[in-house]
Amino acid sequence: MTGFILFGVILAVLLATIIWAAIRSGEDTGASLGAAERRDAAIEALRDLELEYRTGKLQEEEYQATRARLERTAIDARDAAARGPAKAPAPEPREAPAAGKASAPGKAPATPPPCPECAASLTGEEAFCPACGIDLAPGA
Repeated sequence: MTGFILFGVILAVLLATIIWAAIRSGEDTGASLGAAERRDAAIEALRDLELEYRTGKLQEEEYQATRARLERTAIDARDAAARGPAKAPAPEPREAPAAGKASAPGKAPATPPPCPECAASLTGEEAFCPACGIDLAPGA
């Protein structure tokens, strides 16, 4: 009888260890996410936090502490996204204009203005800033 109990205890410990290891290996620490994804995740968490606070699921102290942490995370990720990758690849050389399509002398090609919120460089085709997420539509 004690042999069955001992076997059951060993089996339970073994199963608990396997399940715990499987759960731990599936955790996402956010280290694999890029800056823009971390920013988006923090903003989404802020929205969820606001909803939980307004519905009474969180106390004021817990709400304020969590909100401050998530805002700092979003700001840090926004700044990292604005800086871009640590080692940006060298720009590819542009082709010379084809004959007959020379640009006007003395005029440089027009470059779009930077983001009014974070000063990130833009291509001019974005609806939202890729660094801070501000709406770039005219009049917005």
